[in-house]
Amino acid sequence: MKKTISYALLMLGAVAFFACDNGVDYQKMRNEELALLDEYMAIAHPGAEATASGLYYFNEPGTGEGDTIKAGDQVQLYYATWTLIDGPDSLLVDETSGYLDGHRYEPYQVTVGAGGSIQGLEEGLLYMQPGTRSHLVINSELAYGQSGSGYSVGAFQTVLMEVEVYKVIPFETATDDEE
Repeated sequence: MKKTISYALLMLGAVAFFACDNGVDYQKMRNEELALLDEYMAIAHPGAEATASGLYYFNEPGTGEGDTIKAGDQVQLYYATWTLIDGPDSLLVDETSGYLDGHRYEPYQVTVGAGGSIQGLEEGLLYMQPGTRSHLVINSELAYGQSGSGYSVGAFQTVLMEVEVYKVIPFETATDDEE
């Protein structure tokens, strides 16, 4: 009986702890993120329009050739990621090894549409081809949301990515294999 009561109290305490928002105003944080994003876009990319989901992408002219990447394709890429911290200022939080120094060591691999990476990156790849170099502006809803990444990207933070597609391995359907 004591174990049952102890267990019930422990569960009640856990539920109360996780249900408590500690006074955090998530809507205020989201509004601040969107204001910062609007300020950044007005400075860095005036007049740019987002996709329906809110993603901004800017493919560098003269890069990319071949078929556009599709859902299911495996893509090997190099990238650098920054968080938007103030107006035009950003903070580098991640990159494939040596990318910003001009090195191309081990590429990052993602299967587009499988959910193995942040939604904004996977959507951005759908506008790219092999060899494309692109700049992505990804709001928190398409990145790490209200929880952040756990270590380098905070709650409700927009991320900026520079992405270079190295190789695309097309998705082959079962019907292609049967022919």
